[in-house]
Amino acid sequence: MTNSGVRGPTLVDAIRDMVVSGELAPGSRVTEPLLAKRFGVSRVPVREALRVLAAEGFIDLRPYGSPTVQLLTEDVIREVSDARNLLEPNMARAAALHRRDEDLAAMRSILAEGDEAIAEGQLHSLHRLNSRFHNAVASACGNAVLGAFVHVLSNRSEWINVATIAQTSDRLWSDHREIYSAISRRDAPLAEALMAAHVRRATSIDLRTDPAVPAESRT
Repeated sequence: MTNSGVRGPTLVDAIRDMVVSGELAPGSRVTEPLLAKRFGVSRVPVREALRVLAAEGFIDLRPYGSPTVQLLTEDVIREVSDARNLLEPNMARAAALHRRDEDLAAMRSILAEGDEAIAEGQLHSLHRLNSRFHNAVASACGNAVLGAFVHVLSNRSEWINVATIAQTSDRLWSDHREIYSAISRRDAPLAEALMAAHVRRATSIDLRTDPAVPAESRT
């Protein structure tokens, strides 16, 4: 179905979702005319969106030839994991100090959706909800620069998780409620420690799995 006139950040989100979901697979070509037709826009906003996604690490823009989806190599997974371990515990500490009531409400809503998904056996949907929770914590941290970095990391982490593991475990999901509780109580040291432990567990799973790279793209 064509989405008429999708532009700006919404277009970036839509194309990113195609990458994260695997509709645009690692190593595959990205065809600007087809995306322009799909989203009811000219090639110019598509090209601008691809530049944003290249800066986020999703798209490889080459001087010659078509853009391609980045390959999920072991090095890429390790770099994302290392960055998360460095940044996200500090983000949780800051969120505990600066969170507002509306930030807590957003986290509670996401947690409720995750609990419902687990109760219904829909564990595959936790990938997206996990990303949304980490983005909600980033929004609460009171530091726009740190929040922006973590937002990109969270999206890339979701991409890695979708590509490498079937579903997020309910044990990892339960970590979020403990992190939320520490943030809600403004317990910054505990929020930092819980997030550090959570990210270590999550990234250790990423690093134990093989990157989802199409066979024809491997060398």
